[in-house]
Amino acid sequence: MSAPLVEIRSVSKNFAGSGPFWRRREVQAVVDVDLEVLPGETVGIVGESGSGKSTLLRIILRLIRPTKGTVLFEGHNIGKLPRRELRAVRRRVQAVFQDPTASFNPRQSIGAALAAPLEVHGIGDRAARARQVAETLELVGLEAAFVSRYPHQLSGGQRQRAAIARAIMLRPSLLLADEPTSALDVSVQAQILNLFKQTKRELGLTFIFVSHNLGVIRYVSDRVAVMYRGRIVEWGTADAVFSNPQHEYTQTLLAAVPDADLGKRREPPPPPTA
Repeated sequence: MSAPLVEIRSVSKNFAGSGPFWRRREVQAVVDVDLEVLPGETVGIVGESGSGKSTLLRIILRLIRPTKGTVLFEGHNIGKLPRRELRAVRRRVQAVFQDPTASFNPRQSIGAALAAPLEVHGIGDRAARARQVAETLELVGLEAAFVSRYPHQLSGGQRQRAAIARAIMLRPSLLLADEPTSALDVSVQAQILNLFKQTKRELGLTFIFVSHNLGVIRYVSDRVAVMYRGRIVEWGTADAVFSNPQHEYTQTLLAAVPDADLGKRREPPPPPTA
C-alpha cells in the first residue's frame, strides 16, 4: 500500500466564544481528528452544518492553524515548514470553494484569473501561459473564447468550471473541494461532479471532498469520514459506510435522505436504550 499523501494526527481546533469575557467559552470546532488520504483516492467528509468539516479543510490548507495536532503532506509537517517550502506545498495543494462568484475578481477576465497562478510561480512565458490556459479551459469543458469574458458573463456552472480550471492550472497533487456543488442547480451539479471525476482520472489527482449531501459523497468518494460535533464518528469505504452504517448518527443521516442513489428510504433508528 502506498504511503499516505495526507495524514491528520490528533487535530483539534478551538475558537473563542462570543459574549462578555467572564462568560466566554471556547467553541470546539474540531476534536482529536485522525485521518489519512492515500494517493489517487477521493476521501469524502460528510456531516451537517457546524460539524467541523469545513474547518478541517481550512486546517489542511493551512489557512488556519490547529489548536493542537499535526497535518502531514507527503510526510512533512506543514505547520513547521519555512516559507519557501510552504510555497512549494501550496503549489501542489489547491482548493475549490462553494461560491464560484466570490472566487473571482469581478474586474479581472477569466483568462487573467487563470494565468495568475502561473505568473505567481514563474511558470512559462506569456505565450506558454496562454496555451496552458486554453488547454485547461478545454479540459473543463469551456471554449477558449472564455478567456476574454468576465465572471458576471458566466452562468453558475460555467463559473464553477472556471474555478476548477484555476485550481488545476498548476497541476496539483491534491485538490480540496468545499461544498463545490451546493450553490448550483441539480442538473448542473451532476455535470460538475462528473467533471471532478474526469479531472481526477485524467490528471491523477487526489481529492478531499466536503459536502453535507450524502448522495454527492457516495458518488464521488472511495472512502468516507462522517463528522459530528467536530469528531469523526465513522470511517470506512463508501460502500461499507452507506450499506452498513455503524454509528447512530450515520444511520440517522441516511434515514433522512430519500435519495435513489442511497437505495430505499431507511426508517429512523430507535432511540438508544439507557
